[in-house]
Parts: sequence; C-alpha cells; structure tokens
Amino acid sequence: MTAYFLPFTAPFDLRLTLAFLNGFPPAQGEQETDGELRKATRLNGQTVGFMVRQEEAGLSCTFWPEHPLSEAETTALLNRLAFFLATGDDLNPFYALAEHDAAFKPLLSAMHGFHQPRFLTPFEVACWAILTQRLPEAQALRLKRRVTAAGGGEWEGMPAFPEPADLLKLTEAEWLALVRNARKARALLEATRAFAEGGESQLHAQSTTELREWLMGLYGVGDWSALFILVRGLGRRELLDLSAGPLSKELLHAVRPVYGHLNAAELERISQGYGDQQGQWATYLRSRGAVLGPQ
Repeated sequence: MTAYFLPFTAPFDLRLTLAFLNGFPPAQGEQETDGELRKATRLNGQTVGFMVRQEEAGLSCTFWPEHPLSEAETTALLNRLAFFLATGDDLNPFYALAEHDAAFKPLLSAMHGFHQPRFLTPFEVACWAILTQRLPEAQALRLKRRVTAAGGGEWEGMPAFPEPADLLKLTEAEWLALVRNARKARALLEATRAFAEGGESQLHAQSTTELREWLMGLYGVGDWSALFILVRGLGRRELLDLSAGPLSKELLHAVRPVYGHLNAAELERISQGYGDQQGQWATYLRSRGAVLGPQ
C-alpha cells in the first residue's frame, strides 16, 4: 500500500484536529480518531477508505479504494484531504496578533497548531445546512444517516457521504420519504442537481461573490445557510461578520470562558484588534469546547 504525504503550514497538530472531530456533531460515528484519522469518502462512484497520521515529513495518507485509483483520482483525493484538514491555513499572522492579547494567550497555548477541519465536500455541507434548518442537531444527524444509507458507501463500518451523482436517481417523493419534510425534500433534490452540474474543483475556483450568488439561487438556501456552506464547505472565512446577529450572539457565549461576560460593544472592540484575522480568532473561541473538552 502506497503512502502519500501531504505538506502542511506549520504549526500543525493533528491531535487537536482529532479532538475536534470527536466532538463535531455532523461527523459523529463517521470516523475513528485513536491517534490517527480513519474515515471514508466517495469519489467517482466508489468508496475510498483513508487513513491520515502525522509524521515528521508531513501527514501520511493511505488509501483503500474499491478499485485502483488513477493518478488524477489520487491527486483529487489528496486535494480533498488537504482542504478538509485545512493544511494550507497560515496561522502565523493570527498568532502574532494573539500574543498581545493577555486573556487569550492561555487558549492560544492550549490550541497551538489547531487547524479547524472543514466538511469533506461542499455537497455534504450543503446537505447538512438544509437538514439542520429548524431541527436539533441530533435529529438532523439521524436524517443525514438516512441520506447516506440511500446513496453512500461504507468502509470498515464507517459511512461515506454520497456524491451528488449517487443521489440523482432519487425523485422528490423518495426524498420526502427519506427526510419527511416537503421543503427539505425539494431543497435537497435541487441541491443535488445543482452540485452534480459543477465539479468540486470548479466550485473552489469560483470567486466568493459568484459562489454566494449561486447558492442563494438554490431553493431552501438563505443567507445563513449560504454563509455556513461558504465558510465550512468552501473555506471562505473572510465572510465572517462578527457583528451579525446570530453570529454575534453565539460568539458572546463562546468568549465567556476566556474574557468573562462582555457586551456587544466590548466584543466588537476586541475583535477589531484582530483585523483580517477576526475569523480565525472566532474559530478558536467557538472550537474551544470541542478541542479541549469541558474546562
């Protein structure tokens, strides 16, 4: 079995990534994280199991496909994993600013080298954004598992979320039987068709403005869902507006263990000190519980 190596922008600590995935609701039951990451994905109609472990030379990646992979498919998988694990994120500008924030420095030390993972594919995060609308995460996860069983695969007991092509055969009535909600069924049907038309690499190549306009044109995708897909599925962290209503309220709760109780004006003052690194700062605050556990 050939091992491939993914370079990363240091500092990078895979142990923190694994801790985050352990506490990430949309991925519960989908991977093993005992010192290394074992997970499955779908590519060109087949299920591929993979293992990632950290070594001195980089992240070692081993694949277990159902059929031999072409060179192009191997490259596509490595690109997918690099994006999923955020290996190219440069944390150093953020860390330089955080060094001057006395309240934040203990968290910075505890989470040093944490690169927040994204969803494996933009299509998966789009489906999750639709499924979670007006539903508790536990219920949304049950629906996600039904969708995965309808079109995805499995490797060593770990489910692989479907590609759009895996679900194109489903009619709106079949979607309705899966998710038991007419609005979600139509939204998932239209999202599947839309994502099937454009490849993963094409989506990553588009501008944020183009992507947002395209997403907002999909039935059932509003401002919040589009933002979630763009940030967690396409890595467009520059869109995070920390003064926005729902995000501001969530962040006010997340900052309390680090800064104590703040009002909106105090939150804005601190966040402004991070300039174009505000999104990374907010990511660390919001990921604290998943990475470090109850403190």
